[in-house]
Amino acid sequence: MAITSQLVPLVSSLPRRRFLRSSVGIACLGVLHLVSPSSAHATPVSGSYINWDDGRLIQLEEGQTAICTSLVYGQMYCLVVYNVSQHDRNIELKATWSNQQSPATLIVPGTTANEGNASLILVSGNDTSTISIAITQGNGGKLECWLVSTSMPTNLQGLNSKELAADGANYQMPKELIYHSVMNSGWYQLTVINKQTQSVVIQMSQQQLIIFVVNPITQPNINLLALGTVQEGKQYLLQMPISGEQPQRTNALIQGKGEQLIWFGTSSQQDLENTIISLQSLYLPNSDVPVIVPTTIQNGLICRPIEQSQ
Repeated sequence: MAITSQLVPLVSSLPRRRFLRSSVGIACLGVLHLVSPSSAHATPVSGSYINWDDGRLIQLEEGQTAICTSLVYGQMYCLVVYNVSQHDRNIELKATWSNQQSPATLIVPGTTANEGNASLILVSGNDTSTISIAITQGNGGKLECWLVSTSMPTNLQGLNSKELAADGANYQMPKELIYHSVMNSGWYQLTVINKQTQSVVIQMSQQQLIIFVVNPITQPNINLLALGTVQEGKQYLLQMPISGEQPQRTNALIQGKGEQLIWFGTSSQQDLENTIISLQSLYLPNSDVPVIVPTTIQNGLICRPIEQSQ
């Protein structure tokens, strides 16, 4: 039977602490292009089949199938899907990743004025080298999609890529912008702020995702479909402010070990316009000052108060 996507309640998957540290010791497979074409629109495609090996931003319409055959073993991937139809109508999206498994179904909610949040499909290169998505006949509508990992998309037409400087400065987080940074040996603090609306920002390493929810609504949820062996608490985590903390701000500790991380928003354009991201280096990697590294738990992701890490 087909698997159908469900709204996932956003509850913290980690112990109730203030800071999250991501251990990123595996070398990345590639880097994002630093320069993107000036086009700000999805690539128009004719015909029923779309070659999607570059993971570029595409528009998918009824009767079309986009196929990516370039997934790599040891790499996590996130398909970002926005409903850009001119009418408020849900769209049924089929995702196929295995001949031994029935296609999974993701219901992409309808929106008005293109102000909806993205729906997400998570897949691992450990499970498959190929994934396809399709809008079958009778479902109508139009979706805007791109495929993200630490080495994709390789074609940034319609998207933007920019290095996130570890200088502690505040930077805007607009829709369709992917930040990247190589985390050298040392400690860093990531801060994400939204003082007006809820926003969702994803941090992605080669094999794991952390989905940060800032300034959450009363009952926040996310439209997410995890394929194959991808599981919450292992390949991805949902992280939101805990009770008693300022919900408009999320902080995370990162221990760099030479791997590239990327960050991108998956909320509506309006919500992301209010979102600020900051990355700050906390100490020199060659310093003689001792650093206490806490015991790693939960597949390399740990959580503990910052005062205990000093």
